[in-house]
Amino acid sequence: MRRPRLALAALAFALVVVASYAGQRLWDSIDEPPLGTVLRQVTIPYYWRVGTAALHGLIAGVAAATAATPARAEAWLARAGWLVPLVVVPAALAMALVP
Repeated sequence: MRRPRLALAALAFALVVVASYAGQRLWDSIDEPPLGTVLRQVTIPYYWRVGTAALHGLIAGVAAATAATPARAEAWLARAGWLVPLVVVPAALAMALVP
């Protein structure tokens, strides 16, 4: 595997992990009990969300690395300057606004 494909796999992993965790966190906030009532179990849903997001990221990274040619990977990496903020900023704002 050449370096552009590896870099694209890392980019896909990172973006999908962020988007997946934010989506799961927002979905769980719909019916999550108040934080003070489940003080001891507050980390369990967090670990499940992190594990599931990492699995989603791993699948996306492997798919990106195997499907992209080095030229296509370089083209996608050239778009990373606007693609990363496009995914990360809304996810961070959404998670900051949801208790």
